[in-house]
This record gives sequence, C-alpha cells and structure tokens, in this order.
Amino acid sequence: MAATLETARLVLRPFVLDDLEAYAAMMAEPEGCRYLGHDPLDRDDAWRQLALFLGHEALRGYSLQAVVERATGALVGRAGLWRPEGWPGLEVGWALAHPAWGRGYATEAAAAWRDHAFTELGATDLCSVVHKDNLRSARLAERIGHRPLEAVTIRGAPCVLYGQTRPGAGPPDPSATLSAP
Repeated sequence: MAATLETARLVLRPFVLDDLEAYAAMMAEPEGCRYLGHDPLDRDDAWRQLALFLGHEALRGYSLQAVVERATGALVGRAGLWRPEGWPGLEVGWALAHPAWGRGYATEAAAAWRDHAFTELGATDLCSVVHKDNLRSARLAERIGHRPLEAVTIRGAPCVLYGQTRPGAGPPDPSATLSAP
C-alpha cells in the first residue's frame, strides 16, 4: 500500500482524482515547468501524468505524490520517490506550484521522502536530477544532504546528478550504480 507521510506542515499522499484541477493549474504554469523537462501541460496531459505517477506507484511501491498543506488542505505540489526504467537511480523529486515557492515546503517534503527511503525502504543511495540552470533546486538538493556527483543528460536536457549515501552505509562505491528497492 502506498505510503502517506506527514510533516509539521504537510501531508504527502498518493494523488486522487479530486487533485486534478489544482494539479492541472500547477502544470500549466510556464515558470513552474521551466526545469521539469517538458512544456506546460494542458488538462488532458496533467491527467495522464497523474495516471503515470499512480502506475509507477503500483509497479514500484512508491512514486511522486501530492503535497498538501495541512492547514488548508490545498494541493501545493508534488514530491516523492521516482525511478522509471532507465533512470540513473532512486530519485527524491519535487515540484511546487509557484505560489508555494519560498516557504520551505519543497525542503520539508524532500527531507521526509529521503528519510522514508533510507529508513523504511532500506535504500543505500539516493539521487536528484537537477537541470544545470535550476539553482533553487540545486540548493535544495544540498540542504537535504546531496552533493553534486556528475553532469548528465536526461531526455536531452543538461542536468547535474546530485546524490547521497545512507548514513552508516559506508563510502559510496564509484563503480556501483545508485541503488533502489
């Protein structure tokens, strides 16, 4: 069953159909999609993306999920764990609606998913794929303990792969791929 995590200010839970309106509005924002590897989405494509996340959850047991403000019940973004076929490792990912930027929500959500991956899933290594020009996400990756590992190209976009090894798991093996359950 899909995990639901709670932080001081957020509920991180699987998407539901009632999230579509807010999610479609978020994915229609050009600034919000700037570094996500795709143009803004229309409502139909936002629905397809939600279905993709739910399918990933069914196949892997985790996925990118809804980020909901506890105080208001408003959907403010997505965050979670992501590892589609061919991905460079188990990723902690995040994206917030523009009005939610600057409140620390992405850091709070990403740290919760990092901790869940290490403690509950037994992951030894985590990564985050960050567009090379996305300085806000690069700083966030570092705030949750990641460090830059290497320049990579993901779906034609120049990115930096950030990552970290679970505390106590020993030094990373540079020849090993990032592990995931």
